[in-house]
Amino acid sequence: MMWVLPAIIALLLPGNALAHSDGLPVGPEDVWHHWTFDPWIVTPMVLAFGLYARGVVRLWASAGLGRGISMPRVASYAAGALVLIVALVSPLDALGDTLLTAHMIQHVLLVAVVPPLLLAGGPGAALPWALPQRTRRAMGRSAGLRLLGRRTAFLLRPLPAAALHGVAMWVWHAPALYEAALRNEAIHTLEHLSFFVTAMLFWQSLVLAARSTATLPAAIAAGFLTMLHGGFLSVLIIFAPRPLYTWYGDRSDLWGLGALADQQLAGLIMGVPTSFVYLFACVALAARFLVPTPPYRMAEQRSPI
Repeated sequence: MMWVLPAIIALLLPGNALAHSDGLPVGPEDVWHHWTFDPWIVTPMVLAFGLYARGVVRLWASAGLGRGISMPRVASYAAGALVLIVALVSPLDALGDTLLTAHMIQHVLLVAVVPPLLLAGGPGAALPWALPQRTRRAMGRSAGLRLLGRRTAFLLRPLPAAALHGVAMWVWHAPALYEAALRNEAIHTLEHLSFFVTAMLFWQSLVLAARSTATLPAAIAAGFLTMLHGGFLSVLIIFAPRPLYTWYGDRSDLWGLGALADQQLAGLIMGVPTSFVYLFACVALAARFLVPTPPYRMAEQRSPI
């Protein structure tokens, strides 16, 4: 099961490999000694993976293998969980203190790879099955939860969700805040949480909007605008005449890169892969106008993701 993987990694790695690099430069010779085992990060991951696995097992035990949540959906969630581990637990996290390129790869994984993979796995369909029946009934009768849902529903509309995600992206890439995150682990965690949560809202808003042709235009516009402003931000980073983030200094020399070359490569990684992801999402949404939904998938679309 995916939820045990972080725990297995933590048990197998040597003791000095479980900590973050504490801001020290990480060179090629010792990069694999710098795994990040932060309980504040790993514990929620283990909990989320465990609830999903429990929900799928119980759903399949009741409805039959592959019913309710198909095997490809489970494979998608497993892939998203694995990529999340790579982004937050593997040496990529510690390497982000040495290379802007590594830090940018981490951000791309958190905003453009992990969320769509996890959401394609149908976690909303698995979660109710993971909870005790009494808890599910209590949540269904809770007036407070229904009120909270109504008050926050606007966050799951494509344009507000895209705007919120865009603000998070631009604010945290401002040099002052970006370097504050590198110097302070609590701020760093808040930065990653902002990226991930707003990205999940953004991708979930696209999934929900894809269910109706009335909301598809807003979803396409949200995806296209996100692609545009993300591309513009990457261009600013690529063509900056000097290094924007003084934290890195000559750290990238350990990997044979100058500071400016490291920044340019980071900008390319930020702009090119994510642009293709957002473009693909826009094309897939536009195709919904042309391709009618097969009748056998109607019920699946009505279930929450």
